[in-house]
Amino acid sequence: MQTSRRIHRLHAWAGACIVAAAVAAAPPPALGQTGKSDFRRGTALAGFAGAASTASREDVAAGAAIDWELMPHFTVEARGIWLGAGPGASAFAALLGARMPLRADRPIVPFVSAGVGVYRTAFDAVAPAMPRFYQRRMADGPGRSFNDFTAAVGGGADFILAQHLTLRPEVTILVVTTRSNAHAVPVFGAQLAYHFESQPVTPAVR
Repeated sequence: MQTSRRIHRLHAWAGACIVAAAVAAAPPPALGQTGKSDFRRGTALAGFAGAASTASREDVAAGAAIDWELMPHFTVEARGIWLGAGPGASAFAALLGARMPLRADRPIVPFVSAGVGVYRTAFDAVAPAMPRFYQRRMADGPGRSFNDFTAAVGGGADFILAQHLTLRPEVTILVVTTRSNAHAVPVFGAQLAYHFESQPVTPAVR
């Protein structure tokens, strides 16, 4: 029952982000003018707050990121996410990837993202709620930690609040893998980003 409710909430959040992205990506009414943003290369720092499904439960997630905005449709992002993993457990993901805005000429900018990195989790003991992905690897006893390769895919939208501030609701799926198995960790929430270079709040009309 809890699992179905968790999946339903995740689908609802993902659906809301998809709808927001679709609305933002829709072409504006024809006004006889072309709207384009004055793109500038820049750097941004962001803090993240949200939730993650690390086992059969939802728990808090928090993190930080630094972005290098190289082109209107390409941003390099380095990111760390701390995830609640239940009693006696901890998890952390370090990622390097790219965020690709789909419509860079609007104050609401939908994007997709992808990256790779390391997912580290540690357990004090075997717990009933522990994913089988880890239970079968605890043969050597409690107090074990694991460092696994992870790939990340996601999407969301940037809402430009001011010349230096952006609110970024998003959904990211971490796919943690070993040589023979994989475990998906959905992470959803929002980033608040500070851009060191000013950005136009509305598109410049030319």
